[in-house]
Amino acid sequence: MKQNVVLLAALVALALWLGTRGGDLDIYEGGEAREALVARAMLDTGDWVLPLWNGTVVPSKPPLFHWLIVLGARLTGGEVTPRALRMPSALTAALVVLLVCLAGVRWGGWDVGLLAGLVLVTTPQFLEEACDGRVDMTLVAAVTGAHVALVEALRAPDRRLPLYLLAICLGLAMLAKGPVGPGLVALSALGWAVSERSFRPVLRLVRPLPVLLCIAIAGSWYGLATLHRGADFIAKQIVSENGEALLGGARIPSRSPLFFVPRLVLGGLPWTLLLPWAVVRGWRGPLPRRYAVLWAATGFVFFSLAPLKRGAYLLPIRPAVALLVGWWLAEIVRAGAPAGRFVPALRGIALATAGVALGGVAAVTVLAVGWLPMSAVERLVPAGAEVDVAAVFDMLRATKAELIALSSAAALAAIVVMRTLGREQWRRATLATATVVICGALMAIDVVGPVRSAQKTVRPFALAVRERVGDAPLALLTANEEIPFLYYVGRVVPVAGDPGRRPPDQARGYYVLDQTRWERWSSRDGWEEVLRSDHLFSTHLRDLVLVRRR
Repeated sequence: MKQNVVLLAALVALALWLGTRGGDLDIYEGGEAREALVARAMLDTGDWVLPLWNGTVVPSKPPLFHWLIVLGARLTGGEVTPRALRMPSALTAALVVLLVCLAGVRWGGWDVGLLAGLVLVTTPQFLEEACDGRVDMTLVAAVTGAHVALVEALRAPDRRLPLYLLAICLGLAMLAKGPVGPGLVALSALGWAVSERSFRPVLRLVRPLPVLLCIAIAGSWYGLATLHRGADFIAKQIVSENGEALLGGARIPSRSPLFFVPRLVLGGLPWTLLLPWAVVRGWRGPLPRRYAVLWAATGFVFFSLAPLKRGAYLLPIRPAVALLVGWWLAEIVRAGAPAGRFVPALRGIALATAGVALGGVAAVTVLAVGWLPMSAVERLVPAGAEVDVAAVFDMLRATKAELIALSSAAALAAIVVMRTLGREQWRRATLATATVVICGALMAIDVVGPVRSAQKTVRPFALAVRERVGDAPLALLTANEEIPFLYYVGRVVPVAGDPGRRPPDQARGYYVLDQTRWERWSSRDGWEEVLRSDHLFSTHLRDLVLVRRR
């Protein structure tokens, strides 16, 4: 028992450690910068209901995630730093791992709980989102708690505690990302009722006091937000964010219903290779296991049919997948099952992984010591690809020892996977597989993340603008807010709009616009260039220039 508790704590700590490892990287994505600006507006204005970021913009998400950022910022100096922005995601990721472990322990035993937690904490997409300063992981924590509480309520309908926990989690899910959280749980409950051919087990869980508790938690903020911002709040969060996401709209890109299929598989490797067998076995299992199948299936179908699609939307079903795969692995380990027909294929994948890792050791060595010149590597980059080869070389040289150690460890672990699969040592094979994933995650966090940040950050330009402009008037001559720039410049910057090919008739002062637009102006009379940003190696971020209207 004591050893199992220590292992569970180690899994939770591992999730927290990996989630916070890249917390200090520059913010270059608009989604992260937007949430940081909302939290900063809360700190600056004291408006904890619905502050306007950049002075005029209504937040697009409810405030639970921003409240967590602000609380953390107040404990660590009072500023919304990149680490303060990302800390709630790391903490809630650790909470999700804990919930999955405890659910697995309660429903299937310690081996199920620990293996499910291990699968989740070594799922690539889960680790990626644990490092991301956006609302998704906070939503997943609330939704996961709601699913676990619902299963407990279905198993023991006379107990009150699961119903109140369900109500609290549903209310928090509403405060994390709106109706989508409770909607996902409701769809799973509906799927369960249909599969059982009876709605009575679900309907009898709807009781007055838990319902009132859920309404009080979520409805209180929605009521205050409506009173505070009125039609602006309804238009932004109810109509635009939720209505268009479900019903479609002009700004929603058209994507195939199969959009999530490759992302489900690739974002869950290597564990999604076992998912078909885990689902079949799960559907034949007890109530919690069958519910986990519906939890994953209804979420996947819902997001596949919804017009708005983003890779992170698969995150709420990752805990269910982890439970299914972990449960299946636990049964295989218990039974000491003989090698099946799929084992040779898995051994081949392990061998290929070892080859790739050893190839990585060789590549790092060749590049770091200069045996392959930078010019030769630049010629290998496809035309149009935005890659800062110099930044990649600098990072490889700085982290050469770590990369070689991690690649070697991954290769060794992959070889162990291949050998233990052949000997039907399933537990060792699972642990070695997890080791390969952790090595890969550390390389992604410690090397890939910093390289991407260095290539795409606008921080140096924004800080230079702030120093040069001071308190003088500053505006954006762009169609939209340059959100990462706004975060680092640290002040309200009005958006004057895209001027087109001709200089606009603006008052004297400083302006920031796209370099391409500036170079295409037919005349620059009365204008002068002050600062240029370095090139941003990105397909969606724009190079900026600071100009002055004389």
